[in-house]
Amino acid sequence: MTVLLLAGLLAACQQAPPPPPAPVAQNGYGATERAFVELAIATDEQALKLLDLTDRPEWKENRNIELTELRKLLDAPYVNNHAGHDMPGMPTDAEIQLASTSPDALEQFVRTHLTESLEVVRSAGSAITHPPTAEVVKLMERHRTAELAAG
Repeated sequence: MTVLLLAGLLAACQQAPPPPPAPVAQNGYGATERAFVELAIATDEQALKLLDLTDRPEWKENRNIELTELRKLLDAPYVNNHAGHDMPGMPTDAEIQLASTSPDALEQFVRTHLTESLEVVRSAGSAITHPPTAEVVKLMERHRTAELAAG
């Protein structure tokens, strides 16, 4: 048994070392943070179009505050890589068009935006390690939670 254990240890020692972890910027703003920020900007920009149809100016103000804070986090020019995508929490142009003609659709799409974007934000909260980005995530979570509670 000792021989087998020793043989296994020797074999393991001869294997190449594991690859180094993915590089993270010196300030902690890495690929995860950038991906979240880009997604959140695209989502908030679409949400503003939807929220323009509501009588909730405070919700539009929340999105504008978020957009300001999110853009401060960018480490490169923003490019909307999510334009035209159908993603959780991000209203599509077709949904916004339908919401403009149907109060029931408007209510449904706003609720969907709030619940799904809250889920995305909460998920990001466990992955974000950059403190300034984490603060924006917390801000967004507070906004969505309060907006859902207000109905």
